[in-house]
This record gives sequence, C-alpha cells and structure tokens, in this order.
Amino acid sequence: MKIGVPAENRPLEKRVILHPSELRDIARRHEVLVEEGAGVGVGILDAEYRAAGCQIARREKVYAADLVVRIKEPLEEEIKLMKHGAILMSMMHLRCAPLLESALVRQKIVAVPLENIKDALDRRMVEAVQDTGRIGMEYAFKLWGRDPATATVKIMGYGNVAQGAIRAAVDKLAAVEILNRRHFAEMQKHIPGTDILVDAVNRPYRRDVAKEPPYVTFEMLKLFRPMSVLVDLVANPEYHAPIESMKPTYMNEPYYMFEGLYHTALWGWPAMDPVNVSKRYSLQVVPFVRAIADKGLDHAPRPVKRAIIRLD
Repeated sequence: MKIGVPAENRPLEKRVILHPSELRDIARRHEVLVEEGAGVGVGILDAEYRAAGCQIARREKVYAADLVVRIKEPLEEEIKLMKHGAILMSMMHLRCAPLLESALVRQKIVAVPLENIKDALDRRMVEAVQDTGRIGMEYAFKLWGRDPATATVKIMGYGNVAQGAIRAAVDKLAAVEILNRRHFAEMQKHIPGTDILVDAVNRPYRRDVAKEPPYVTFEMLKLFRPMSVLVDLVANPEYHAPIESMKPTYMNEPYYMFEGLYHTALWGWPAMDPVNVSKRYSLQVVPFVRAIADKGLDHAPRPVKRAIIRLD
C-alpha cells in the first residue's frame, strides 16, 4: 500500500502525525511518502525519514497515496488531490464540519476519523484530552499575567478535558471551583469574583435544530472583573459555545478581546505543545496504520472498522 504523510496546513502548526522511528517497520513493506519539511516543526529532518526508508515527496504525490494520514482535517483543495476511494485518517469532527463532509463525499473518500477510534469501553484511543486541559489552563494563566496562586479559577465540567485543567490549576496553587450542570442555569451567581472561567463542557452539536442557549450570555460579561480570561477547551463551533461571546481561535491569533475580557478557544489546543503531543499521536496511530496497510480495511482491527465512515 502507498501511504502519504502530508505536512499540516494550519498557521503555525508544527506537528507531524508519524515519526521516523514508528514508520521504519512499515516502510520495509510499503511505500511511505512524506511531504518535504513535514517534521521540521518538531525537529525532525527529511533525512531522518529517508533513513527510516521513507520517500520525501511533493504535496501532490503525497495526497495521491492509497492511505493519507495527518493530524488535522485537510483543506478542500488538498482533498481534491486525493484519488477516488482513497482512505483518509485524521481528526475530522464531521458533526461540526459540513463543508468538510461535502468535500469528502465529492471525492468519494473513505474517512477514518481518529477521534472515532475507541476501545471496548468507548474511550478514545488516539487522544491528548487531558493535555488539552493542561495546555489551555497554562495558556489562560499566561494571558491573565499575574501570580497563578492568587487567581480564582472556575471550571465548567468534570470530564477528562476538565480534569487536565483542574490538575494544572491546582499545581499552580490557584483557588479552584468546579461547576456542574446544576450551576449552569444560574451562572450569574458564580461569575462575580472569577479571574479565569474555563469551559470544558462538550455539549452535543446538532446542525439541523436551533442552537442550545448559552450558559454565559453577553449580558453576564459585565459581571467579570476587567481583564479576566474566558477559555473554551472544547472549541465549540461559533454560535454554539456555552459562552455566548466565544468563537474558535487559531494559532496565528489564539485569543481576542471582547468587552475588556480575554477570549481564547483554540481549535486544537495540543498544537501549543507540538513536540510532546506529536510523539504521543505517532505512538497511538502507527498500530492502526500498520494494520490497514498490511491487512486492508476489511481486516483492520475492530476499533478502526467501527470508526470508518463511507461517505456517499
């Protein structure tokens, strides 16, 4: 099988999905094409991929492979470079990305969303979920700009993402309060005195129904202290976030100011720790790539087969 590893395309994105050490065994039996410079952002030179048996190729040739593997979803013009019936493995979050889904349908791509690969207990097998909470919390302290030990942090939710944020805040000796569902209906009572509000609520996103009402409305923003920080760790689609004034941000502009408050909702928090997270993903993803390449999708491991979306 011909396997393509393209460079990531988002502004300031440094990660690469597969490292040379993990690809060495696969490259002995299959043709592995890595886009020129794909690993430079995490300190991996093209020569290291060549030493592992991979070929360094132009973007067009990489996307023409039978199996294309990357971290974030490709752009529409990149999907057009893929051949009909090819397999794409990447983070996709198609429920929030109707334009991406349409592009995949037009190109007849077989999608294997990495976030859908789960074990028998429905736990994601390719993830950096608690890292997301940690990285987002650390960035919030950076924006706030004062001694974290003097901060009052309130965290909405108690899932895996929230737990990463909780640990990071506790490690910094901040005062931490956990807000759960019973608090969300009366957020106006919990906002006063808050320095950093962290949204770690993964609400269901439905395209065809009215959006759910926000928990923190525009009107409530005046209850925050000036220069407080609002963080969305889930990066909900615009107009669907629990914080009404929140919209996704990206590495080139990771935050914005609104009503005198910092807002940040990075679409891909792990990108802020590219070296560690890139290596983590590489170790998690390579067994699935090897299985697909060696056995084909029909005989792939059960978690992969359950994740497949055949768009037509």
